[in-house]
Amino acid sequence: MAKLNVTVPAVDVEVNGVKYRKVDRDAQVGDIIRYMDDSDYVTKGAFYAVTRIDGADDPQIVDNDGDEHDLCGEEFEVYAKVSETTGEYREVKRWAEPGERIRIVNKDSVEDRYENGAEFVVDSVDGDGDVRVTAKSGYSVLVLLSEYAVLEHATAKEPAPRRLTVGDYVKVTRGNGRVHVGVVYVIAEVDSSDIPYRLEEINGARAGWKVGHEVVRATDEEVADAKRKLAAETTTADPRSQFAKGEKVRLISGGGEYPLNGYDNGEIYEVDTPLYEPHDHGAVIQIVGGDIPYGYAKPEQLAKLTIEVGSTVRLTIEEGKTPRYKWGKVSNGAIGTVTNIDGTSAYVNFPNQRWWHALLSELTLVTDGEKPQPQPEPVRFKVGEYARTLTDVCRDLPKGSIVKITRVDSDSRPFRAVLLDDSDFDFYCQDELERVDVETVKWAMIGREVNEFKAGDIVTVDKPYGAPLERGQLVTVRHDSDSAGSVSVTEIGWSVSVSSLVTPVEQRFDRMELEATKAAA
Repeated sequence: MAKLNVTVPAVDVEVNGVKYRKVDRDAQVGDIIRYMDDSDYVTKGAFYAVTRIDGADDPQIVDNDGDEHDLCGEEFEVYAKVSETTGEYREVKRWAEPGERIRIVNKDSVEDRYENGAEFVVDSVDGDGDVRVTAKSGYSVLVLLSEYAVLEHATAKEPAPRRLTVGDYVKVTRGNGRVHVGVVYVIAEVDSSDIPYRLEEINGARAGWKVGHEVVRATDEEVADAKRKLAAETTTADPRSQFAKGEKVRLISGGGEYPLNGYDNGEIYEVDTPLYEPHDHGAVIQIVGGDIPYGYAKPEQLAKLTIEVGSTVRLTIEEGKTPRYKWGKVSNGAIGTVTNIDGTSAYVNFPNQRWWHALLSELTLVTDGEKPQPQPEPVRFKVGEYARTLTDVCRDLPKGSIVKITRVDSDSRPFRAVLLDDSDFDFYCQDELERVDVETVKWAMIGREVNEFKAGDIVTVDKPYGAPLERGQLVTVRHDSDSAGSVSVTEIGWSVSVSSLVTPVEQRFDRMELEATKAAA
């Protein structure tokens, strides 16, 4: 039996003479737990020792049969070894945990139930770091965070950090896809897989899944700064407040007409007074740099020239010239989203090519009115579905290959796609594949497009078009055809409408026997 024999005094649990106390934190190796769930292998209410913590930060115990038991998702209480009251201690100014020993170092002036130097064992901790202890009188006493220091053994290790959970803010140490180093994310979901943390941006947008060693807890200052930036981006205040005095802007509409006489669309000007008041055109921004001293534009008539990660941009190349890093699959005027900025260049996700490299000078910001309307999220592929590959960039399979989805996971390229003959495979994102129907797959399995008939195929008649044939009659194709229209058949040399392929010429036994006879002759 792996459960522990314990004695339970008024406060502590004692195992082989060692005292443990219930604590409000994640279990660690060296702790014991009291099992509070229902199981065929673990006794409810019994105590067990924590033997190890697995890769998903779940505690493991040995059950009644001597087997390792994973406590993921199960109810249990954690008991930690009570600190010794003798030996060398150091005072550490931090929040205490239940079961730890504290010393009063800065007693509140109105407190008369204890003095500086008094020591207590912590019973509980509230959300501000204040603790409850049991005084000599036997009553529960509140001790403020400012009054105490935690007593740690001189040889004690730093307490293990609390496990990350839903609602915690983190930064990542390695970026990929929609997750970027240096950005603050919130944990939206935690599961028991090898990639346990699903992240979202602070604004609620889905980001991706990460393993434990790729996320670190964000500081309070980092979280507060990220929230301030989000609030600034989503503010419903005067839209002119997004512009600053001295900022360079491009005029995108209204040029040449009052109150923008002398200012031309497409040209760059400078903001002089962002919140210009009053003006008979309403809320306007005063700009300078035109043929007359001042022009007055509404916020939607100006485009900021500051390009940042997440900005929507248009590729703008002067006619007759070529981008610094060539065209690739992108054309002039294409609109995409900036994913990374490196000095004077940027990487942009365009609809026809992801991570396209461009100079910042080749990009212009796109106004809200010019941005493509958001499209509904495509239905995620499932195992067993068929698809056509839309790219061959950095892929083993040719573009346009018909494949079968054989595995789906949470990686950045989650779909394992296998050729129909099982000769090769590769991994793809959702937008690198398009669904195909069963009919397309049937024709692809014999190496043809849909309704691509060949001479010698056995087919059924759909519409005779006056020929002495009946609907559904089996006939032989006379000439190759790549359409579902009229197909010439050998029986009468007449063109008819064909409904379906019965036997492709490559699979006709009579043709195989004929070829074999010729080869033997």
